[in-house]
Amino acid sequence: MRPLRGARWWRDLAVAALAGGLASLAYGVPSPRMSMTAGYIAVLLCTLALGRRGGWLTVATVLACTFAWTSGSISLTEMLLFAAVALPIVMLANVTHQRLSEGMIAGDFFRRFQQDREQRALLDHLPKMVWIAEGDGTTRYHNRYWHEYSGLSGGRDWLNLVHPDDADRTRKAWTEAMQAARPLKLETRLRRADGEYRWHLVNGVPILGVDGRVQCWYGGTTDIEDQRRAVETLEQANQRVSRFLAVLSHELRNPMAGMSSACEVLGRGDADETQRMQALVLLQRQNLHLRRIVDDLLDISRVTQGKIELRRGPVELTSLADEVHHDNLPFARAHGVVLEPPVHDGPCHVDGDRARLRQVMDNLLSNAIKACGPNQHVAIHVHGNEAGEAVITVRDEGQGLTPEFMGRMFEPFVQSATWQSRGLGLGLSIVKHIAELHGGRVTAYSDGPGYGASFSLHLPLLDKHEAPAPATEVGRPGRAISAARLLLVEDEVDNARTLQTLLALEGHEVEIAPDAETALRLCRERRFDVVICDLELKDGPSGYEVARVLAIESTPPYLIAYSGYGQQLDNERTRQAGFQRHLVKPATLVELLSAIEEGLRQHRRPSHAGPSPTVTT
Repeated sequence: MRPLRGARWWRDLAVAALAGGLASLAYGVPSPRMSMTAGYIAVLLCTLALGRRGGWLTVATVLACTFAWTSGSISLTEMLLFAAVALPIVMLANVTHQRLSEGMIAGDFFRRFQQDREQRALLDHLPKMVWIAEGDGTTRYHNRYWHEYSGLSGGRDWLNLVHPDDADRTRKAWTEAMQAARPLKLETRLRRADGEYRWHLVNGVPILGVDGRVQCWYGGTTDIEDQRRAVETLEQANQRVSRFLAVLSHELRNPMAGMSSACEVLGRGDADETQRMQALVLLQRQNLHLRRIVDDLLDISRVTQGKIELRRGPVELTSLADEVHHDNLPFARAHGVVLEPPVHDGPCHVDGDRARLRQVMDNLLSNAIKACGPNQHVAIHVHGNEAGEAVITVRDEGQGLTPEFMGRMFEPFVQSATWQSRGLGLGLSIVKHIAELHGGRVTAYSDGPGYGASFSLHLPLLDKHEAPAPATEVGRPGRAISAARLLLVEDEVDNARTLQTLLALEGHEVEIAPDAETALRLCRERRFDVVICDLELKDGPSGYEVARVLAIESTPPYLIAYSGYGQQLDNERTRQAGFQRHLVKPATLVELLSAIEEGLRQHRRPSHAGPSPTVTT
């Protein structure tokens, strides 16, 4: 640093000597009375350029050169007067020199001005309210978004927008933050220009001076109304799911308890025939109940994924209503409920999926029975209206519905508080979706708790010329027309042996293969008419591999996929593998016998790929 400083000293001395020499040549210009004018100018310029040291050196060189140039004719008084005037010039010019050195003049001024403009433009375009307040909380600045949101002009602060219910809490938090000089963070509701209050997150940061006191506050206010609503929706959804899991556990344990007791009765040697038959009836009933629970879970999954498919055809609703009424009579009598015969004005035909429409009617009717107490009535009415709709109305005298519940009753997992866990809360959501798939709708009405309720299913009517002629109802198949040789590929030994016994009682010859390799070996050793194959086998290749190998045989057996997987994608996979039929566990005996009879008629057909498999759930 010393060589550098020395170089600057010699630089300053050279510049001062040059300036002083030139100024001495102009002694007496412009007049004898202003003889040192050029000297003053030299001192000013050198001080501005070089600083205080340059100024003092210039004063000295001006005096020395002028004394030499005038051969000593300049008076001492004039020299002292020059020095006295040059002193304040050096001091003032040195201040300007320092500011120039620090960049506080000209360019820096315009640069700071431009930066302020850019910062204000940025703040004005932020999607949040930005404010600056003095240390005492008095507002100094609001950005444009604040004025657009509030609709207020300047001079008003954000506290003027606070909801009356939040005012005391908000002012207290702001006052405590200012007194403690700590950051402010709170959630409060602020009024929008249209009068609506929305939740906001208010943040304020104190800016402290060198003395430790708050000089000002920088703050931002962010609209969090949508986030709060989303959080509340998620919390409600979590509560519904938790409630659903609790109800599901309850609904599963009840039939399992009954089935466990029935198995104990059947295992006792001292149980008489009547007791055994009662236990068997209980097992059948609880098995159907469990199957319905699983079907509801699968249906709500298909609803959420938009994968429910309809098998449309003409459906006569009055006969369907009679059928559903007949099937629910024992359930109503067990609860002491009076289930009145259906009332209708004649045949009503619609284009729809009969199984799905039966599911809807059965759900509405069973719900009505559950909602009633002893001796209360449930009625069914089927009719066509002037709008070209078929309307099925189920009306009960039961517990009724609250307006709050009616607004949410078709959402998944939603149950009335008085329903007492009599279901999973999925049925009405499925009913609504199935009705909409048919181009219809479902409506509900109630005068309130204790006044019963009515549910109406509206469906587009078929024109009279489109209505089909009455068809003969297909009954339950009895014992097989001809015995079939069956191969059952199932890795669950207990399930396989039970199904083997059931099919053997129907007159079929059944062999069991616990894995794919055994199944293929048995098919090479003998010929089977039908192969009923599970898809997911524990050991070795899957059921898909079994189907692929057997499908390319010269005379392949009829291939039935029998699995717990029943989605549309599973149906497509089994078709590609070579299966002709797809049954979903647990299939009923009627479904199994029907598939086997179909296999006996088709298994000798030359087409290896076979038709697209039909899914039975």
